[in-house]
Amino acid sequence: MPFYDSFCLHKRLKTNKMVGVAGIQDMEKKDTYNFDIKAYRILRKIAVPFVKSKFNFKRETLYNLPDEPFILISNHVTNLDMVWIGYSIVNHLYFVSSEHVVRKGLGGKLLNNLFHPIVREKGTVGLSTVVEMKKCLQAGHNVGLFAEGVRSADGLSNKIVPSTAAVVKKLGYTLVTFRIHGGFFTSPRWASDIRKGEMSAELVHIYTPNDLKKMSSAELDEAINRDIFEDAYSYNSDKKIAYKSRKAAEGIEFELVMCPKCRGLATIKSQKNRFFCDCGLKGVYNEYGMLSGEGFGFSTIPEWDKWQKNEIFSFTEIPEKEVLISHPGQTIREINRDHEEKIVGEGDLVLTGRTLSVGDKVIELKDISGYDIFFHGYLLIFTKDKKYYEISDKKIKYPGYLYKLLLDRCLKQAN
Repeated sequence: MPFYDSFCLHKRLKTNKMVGVAGIQDMEKKDTYNFDIKAYRILRKIAVPFVKSKFNFKRETLYNLPDEPFILISNHVTNLDMVWIGYSIVNHLYFVSSEHVVRKGLGGKLLNNLFHPIVREKGTVGLSTVVEMKKCLQAGHNVGLFAEGVRSADGLSNKIVPSTAAVVKKLGYTLVTFRIHGGFFTSPRWASDIRKGEMSAELVHIYTPNDLKKMSSAELDEAINRDIFEDAYSYNSDKKIAYKSRKAAEGIEFELVMCPKCRGLATIKSQKNRFFCDCGLKGVYNEYGMLSGEGFGFSTIPEWDKWQKNEIFSFTEIPEKEVLISHPGQTIREINRDHEEKIVGEGDLVLTGRTLSVGDKVIELKDISGYDIFFHGYLLIFTKDKKYYEISDKKIKYPGYLYKLLLDRCLKQAN
């Protein structure tokens, strides 16, 4: 039995046995909130020295926000963004977390049992998520949200999930916007190590409930995107902070998925601070995140990414049975509502113009309702019959970002 469940059971046994079911549920919820706040405060004290030493996070101001419940929205740049927010403000927060985060490993289980994040499917703000947010806010607690849904892959913030502004307006609580600096270069989504440079965070704006009433959903959407937008390269052009690593370029092939010299897909490899392709392309990724080399004319990752997106999206008509890309040794798992995994296919991951398959498990592209990537680029697939799949292997990584771009292109053709 998880520690938190034992804690609640102990509390229930001490309550009057004549209390009604609703009363017991209210007490359980109150116990949950009280325990979570204590755990949050303890972790906050423990995490401070780790944050300072490992990530060189600079806190110039400790923000003490108003007592009334609020929703905090920040940009999303590392896997530990909730730590930076928790270190920067006094107030306790319940964070909205992607389903795969609480499902993965010991860290996910501890996060789920100790801090009870509000779980959502990646890339969505579903009804159940909104209901849980409302419950927290009505009980007088604050909610933290990384509304982009995914981490920045190229140093530029993504647009927030389209329904976010409408949800915030509907809830009607104070909105706080935050911006984190330096996270992209400290922990690139495609990399496996931490680069010690410098990180910081700042409070951008506070919107009162009255402010929100005066704004349309479109205006609020624009305001949130503006407030949390981070251009890592622009920010560091003046700061000139070095982010040092002995393997600075390793993993960059999960982001640079098309070679500009030979137009090959998934042909780039990396070692230490270098990356290269069999066609002769050679490049270096330096401590400032800049690119240089032979066979390409890009100096930043956003420039390269913009080019490869345009190239892939402009592909001519794709034959339905043609294999676009494939990678061996993958496993596809079906995830149920209780976050339990069931293996439904093993073998080669193959994308054609009509299907996505792993071993004997075949998904028709026309049946896909949504898709996203996490960590280095593992695919999450949502189907129209409400099924939810993850494609990954701990030992054999693959460029999920390339599959995502190709899916964008294929589904454009299908529509």
